Amino acid sequence: MNKPQIEDAFRSALVEMEQEQSGPTQLTPSMRNQKQMRNVLDQLEWSDKQLGLFKEVVDTMVAERHEAALKAERLQTYRAKLINLSKELGISYQQLLTTMTDMESVKRKQRNNSD
Repeated sequence: MNKPQIEDAFRSALVEMEQEQSGPTQLTPSMRNQKQMRNVLDQLEWSDKQLGLFKEVVDTMVAERHEAALKAERLQTYRAKLINLSKELGISYQQLLTTMTDMESVKRKQRNNSD
């Protein structure tokens, strides 16, 4: 290595050391604990109003994810019940869905005819 290459390597090493000491400056998926996230938020120097807004957004996102998880769980339960029903009736799952769809369309026609 010549002298300029050594100086560049030394500068790069110093920059890396400074970054490690100051900690991460962005939220990343690799952040796994409260301390890491707190350090990043402290570095943002947000006002109380901005932090409050951030909290509202996070609370909304958590509620939406929770609701989506519940919806997925209910859907999976419904599918499992349909699979079990198709086994009880001795027909395929697809045949059961087709029958249910046909029955629903008949109900709609009857409602439309009665109106």
